[in-house]
Amino acid sequence: MKCHLCKIIAPIVLIFIALLYFGSRFLPPLAPDHLTIATGSKSGIYYQSALKYKALLAEQKVHVDIVTTNGSVEALRLLKAGKVDIAFVQGGSSDGFEKEPFTSLASLYNEPIWVYYPDKREEELLYLNALRGKRIVIGAEGSGTKALAVKLLAANGITPKNSTFLALGSEAGAQALFDGDADALFSIIGTFAPLTKALLLDPQIRLMDFTRTRAYTVRYPFLNAVTLDEGVMDLQYNLPPEAKHLIAATANLVSRDTIHPDLVRLVLQAAQKVHGQAGIFRTQGEFPSASRLVFPLNVDAEVYLRDGETWLEKIFPFWIASIVKRVIFLLIPVIVMMVPIIKLLLPLFNWRSRYKIYRWYKTLNEIEEEMEEYDATQRHHAINTLENALINIQKVDVPLSHRREYYDLIQHFELILGKLRANN
Repeated sequence: MKCHLCKIIAPIVLIFIALLYFGSRFLPPLAPDHLTIATGSKSGIYYQSALKYKALLAEQKVHVDIVTTNGSVEALRLLKAGKVDIAFVQGGSSDGFEKEPFTSLASLYNEPIWVYYPDKREEELLYLNALRGKRIVIGAEGSGTKALAVKLLAANGITPKNSTFLALGSEAGAQALFDGDADALFSIIGTFAPLTKALLLDPQIRLMDFTRTRAYTVRYPFLNAVTLDEGVMDLQYNLPPEAKHLIAATANLVSRDTIHPDLVRLVLQAAQKVHGQAGIFRTQGEFPSASRLVFPLNVDAEVYLRDGETWLEKIFPFWIASIVKRVIFLLIPVIVMMVPIIKLLLPLFNWRSRYKIYRWYKTLNEIEEEMEEYDATQRHHAINTLENALINIQKVDVPLSHRREYYDLIQHFELILGKLRANN
């Protein structure tokens, strides 16, 4: 019985193994255990966020290298050159990179555009076009601040031809503003950064109130209208002293479109822990988000942002969940293919067992139909034929399920053989 089961099971197992091997050739490789992220300067919020990502991903056995840059434009250049895997990119910084194979993994938080100016102005600064002919700090070379500032100023008719653009970072630009060497400062830094508080506390510096936030957000979909409420930054000093309407870009995580799907999920898990809490310019669970993106949304990121963690990721550590998921994805099509194969093999095995029995009936039937006309010599030859056949039949090994037919064959042979001997 075991032998016959082996004859059935062995080819099924071999086919199953062959299909598994063949299918495994089409599975994507496991995610790399190394990731490189481009940020801004070490004093910026991008770098601080990347440090948190690094700690979280280290728990999943993924090593993260952080590459500092002057800002989003330089980070995109590194991404284009393949020197980093992911980059923190500020909304409005994608000019010149639209045709690159980049995808956004998510937007992470709102980044207000702070426009400061000296309090010595006779009138409050409400419109950017009032800066025509002035000295304007637009951000450091290679920064997202510079790219966005130039874009917004150009929309208001302000260009290097009719105004003076100073390519300085936020700290150097603030110093120029304090020293009277600049008439306005564009800055995109953290809300609670020391420089932000210092500028708001300084009685000689004022923060621009954007009165046309709706117009900016309609013209530039990557911008969002936010409000800095009175006293929200410091109740003791009542900062700001009155509510300010601001426009904000969104910080994006950007990658090449070839990034491994598992890395996408790992990074977004970290992003959810780092940026998912409520803040001054975001509500609980608002970020990471699929809105106001710099580049088209990554397909795998879209699935994660919509569905969250899989049930496997909730039960197992990420790498175990990843392996189990791959095994499931491999087994499902193999099992689907095995069903018709098994349905084919079982009748084939059944036919083979029956063939071992019924192929002898050809000889038996030929003798049975003509034995009445046999002479002595023919009858003797027929007896020898049946006796030899019967010896061979008794060597035939058939499964228990066909033993009844096997014994019927032997009885039939013995019946015809008995008749031949009786007439001999």
